Amino acid sequence: MKKWKWVFNGVFIAAAVLIVLVLTGELRDREEAQTPQKLEGFEVFCEGEEISALYVEDGALWTGGRDGVKRIDPESGELIDYVADDLEMIYAAQICSSYDGAVWIGHNDGVTVLYEGGERVDFSEPEITGGRVNTILPLDDGVWVGTMEGAVFFVCRDGIWEPESLYTSGNGLLADPVNVIAVREEDTQEREIWFGSYLASDPGGISIWKEGEWSYLTTDDGLDHPYINAILPLGEEVLAACGQLLAGGLSVIRESGGGYEVADHYTMEDGIPGEKVRWLYLDEAGHLWITTESDGLILSPDAQLEHPIEGVVLTEELGLSDNEIKRIVESEEYYWLAGRYGLTRIRKDSVETLLGEVN
Repeated sequence: MKKWKWVFNGVFIAAAVLIVLVLTGELRDREEAQTPQKLEGFEVFCEGEEISALYVEDGALWTGGRDGVKRIDPESGELIDYVADDLEMIYAAQICSSYDGAVWIGHNDGVTVLYEGGERVDFSEPEITGGRVNTILPLDDGVWVGTMEGAVFFVCRDGIWEPESLYTSGNGLLADPVNVIAVREEDTQEREIWFGSYLASDPGGISIWKEGEWSYLTTDDGLDHPYINAILPLGEEVLAACGQLLAGGLSVIRESGGGYEVADHYTMEDGIPGEKVRWLYLDEAGHLWITTESDGLILSPDAQLEHPIEGVVLTEELGLSDNEIKRIVESEEYYWLAGRYGLTRIRKDSVETLLGEVN
């Protein structure tokens, strides 16, 4: 009798274990089916590193972050070398080149110019306005640099770059912090320079300089937020990415009566995945990238936006290094996305496939 009792108990335990295994397998399969799959053509380099600036050159990709400026192999993601390990770049910064081939690096202590011949020149306060450099705009007749305490226009004389004009709230800007600078017209006779401020709300917004005259746009004029993160001129319209933390949106600005007005708005209700719009990028194929502070980005087939925005939302779950994308550049085969926790490389043909599924 005792023997049969042990047999019965063994069968009961085995059956219970089998049921648990089956239920666990079903639960795992269900969770796997519900978990978004990483998209094909997405790869992450520099995992865990904060990337604040990107610059593409033949055979290398420059990245700027807390540990300086380095070059990586665009195919393997491996480190090639350090361009400058003494320059710290956090929150906002930029790397770009001017018309003479010099490379400009904006960082926490000012701006550094690397000439093609190898010479390095560093500019800091009081030669330029103080605070970290947030943005650099190279033009065909000079270079604009925006800092936390104003803006500087550089000119090149006899092959040497030097600051020519400094601007603050005391001589034209709406507010001292300049977070982004954009140009609306390439013709020097009709050129407008747009300056977006940050961490300034009384007032804060956009300053527009044209032929020595200033005009302004603030939240009183309809901007979604006084903090401006990106400005993207698009023909007759200008897009302004606004916000901080859990507030903001995308403002659409158009000419009106000889000036400008905020004519439209896009928010989370229109498909933007987060409140604060972090960065805007119109790529060579005409696709518009709208990134957010911590909720990923929406990629639209073109810049002809409608309510709601047509496009595909990309997040960390789908293959981004993280949900805060701070800057985007592109090479012949890839898009490169600088994130708070790494660098995302996306094949261009993968993007076309994704957008083809949207249309």
